[in-house]
Amino acid sequence: MTKKQEVTYHLIFWVLFFAMDIFAEIVLQGSTTFSLKDLEFALLQMSLFYLVYSFIAPKTIPQKKWGYLCLGLIFSLLYFVGLRYLIEEVIVYSFTGVHNYYENSRKPLYYIFDNSYYAIRIFLLSLIFYFVKYQFSINKRISELSLEKKQAELQVLKSQLSPHFLFNTLNSFYADALVVDEKLSDDILKLSEMLRYVTYENEGEYVLLKDEIHFIKNYINLFQRRFSNQLFINASFPEAVGNEKIPALLLIHFVENAFKHGILNQPEKPVDILLKIDKNQLHFKVENFFKPQQNYDESGIGYKNIEQRLALLFGKDYHLEHFSKENSYFVTLQFPLD
Repeated sequence: MTKKQEVTYHLIFWVLFFAMDIFAEIVLQGSTTFSLKDLEFALLQMSLFYLVYSFIAPKTIPQKKWGYLCLGLIFSLLYFVGLRYLIEEVIVYSFTGVHNYYENSRKPLYYIFDNSYYAIRIFLLSLIFYFVKYQFSINKRISELSLEKKQAELQVLKSQLSPHFLFNTLNSFYADALVVDEKLSDDILKLSEMLRYVTYENEGEYVLLKDEIHFIKNYINLFQRRFSNQLFINASFPEAVGNEKIPALLLIHFVENAFKHGILNQPEKPVDILLKIDKNQLHFKVENFFKPQQNYDESGIGYKNIEQRLALLFGKDYHLEHFSKENSYFVTLQFPLD
C-alpha cells in the first residue's frame, strides 16, 4: 500500500464515518446542527484514532507485546476522557458558562464510562486499519523476498558452467591424482562434494543438518590445506546427528565471515566454532579475533538478509546476536530444529 493510497483510504473513511453520525442524528432527532463543539469532538476522535494507529499499535503489535498494547489502550482512554473534560468542561465553560454534561454526569467514574463508548469504537476502527496496513506490508515483504530469491536462483543458473561437465572433470582429476598424491585426490573429492552440495542438494529450503555439517567440515579442511595447515581453528560438532533439518547454507555464512575477517595464523587467537543440539534447539557460536584496522561491518547486507530469512522461517522463535568487543567478534545463533 502506497502512502497516497493510505491517505485516500483514510479520507474516504472519515467522510463515511462522520456522514453516518450525521445520518444517525437526523434519524433520531429529525434534524442536525453543526457547531464548534462538534468540530472539537471530531478532532478529538481523530487524534485518538491516530494515537493508536500511528504510535501504540506499531510499537506493540509487530513485537506481539499484547500486555503493552492493553496498557496503551487504557492510557489512550484516559487521554481521550481527560482531554475532552479539559476542553469542554473547563476551557469552553470558562468562556460560555455552559457545561456539556450535567453535574451528576461529570462525576469521574460515570464520565469515563460514558466516554468509553466513543473511545472503544475508535480503538476498534484504528486497530482494524492498522492490521490491514500491517498485513499489506507483510505480504509486500514476502513478495519482495520471493522475487529476490528467484533472481538469485536465476543468477546462480546463469553462473553455472555445465555442472555435469565440472563434476566429470573433477572426477577425472580425482582418478589421476589418486595415483600421484592421495592428499590432493582427497581435496579434489571434497571440492567435488562441496560443488555438488551447493548446486543440487540445497535446492529446497531445508537440508539435513548432518549434510550441512559435512559441508562446513570440508570447507574448513580445504581452507587449512590452502594455507598449509598453518591456521588455528577450533571446531566442535556433535558426534551423533539424526535426521534433523535446518535452512540450507545458513551456517556457512558465519564461518566464511570469520575466515575472511579473522586472525587465523596466531595460536593464541584461534577461531572457535561450536555447534550443539540441546532440547531440539540448535546452538551455534563463532568467535574470532580481528585486526584493529579491519573494517568489520556488523550491520552489513549479509546479516540483514539472514535476519529476514530467519524471521520468515521462524517468526520470533529464534535468537541471533552478533557484535564486536575488544578486537573480537562474537556470533550466537539459536533456533528450533525441524
